[in-house]
Amino acid sequence: MRIIDDFLTPSYADQIESILDSPNQEWYFNKNISQNKTASNVHHGFSYWIYKSDTGLTQSRVSTFLQPMLYQIQYELKKDTLLRCRLDMTVCSGVEVLHDRHVDMPGVQNTTTIYYVSDSDGDTVVYDETEHRVTPKKNRLLVFDGSLYHTGHSPLTHQNRILINSNFA
Repeated sequence: MRIIDDFLTPSYADQIESILDSPNQEWYFNKNISQNKTASNVHHGFSYWIYKSDTGLTQSRVSTFLQPMLYQIQYELKKDTLLRCRLDMTVCSGVEVLHDRHVDMPGVQNTTTIYYVSDSDGDTVVYDETEHRVTPKKNRLLVFDGSLYHTGHSPLTHQNRILINSNFA
């Protein structure tokens, strides 16, 4: 597991935050934000697909705007292939909410990344022999083995928690 702070230039990170945390960004409601089909503890959230390997890049301004970030991550990881990328947003719940553990792409060897769009609470938890908690910090990139279970918390004190979740091979 690696944490890279100040991953992008400050001006690019500011623009990403401005676009994704604006009323103009499209978000789609998910009854279960972790997309764990066998979830016992279902929590809602919002998402927007940037890239799927079967359909390619979503044709939108935000997808085009985020392409350089995805190339930068690919370069950092020394990976050839983007498998998937989506925006995720959970909102303040007023109580502590831990989402279900999940693997983004079961059975597919990959590297998972989480880019934090803004400062928030609602830690990400990555599980291997122990639990690793990572606090959302603007312009922070979390990198870990895609076979590891992970989850997140809904924010308790911040209005929302926005991240960009990608998988590379």
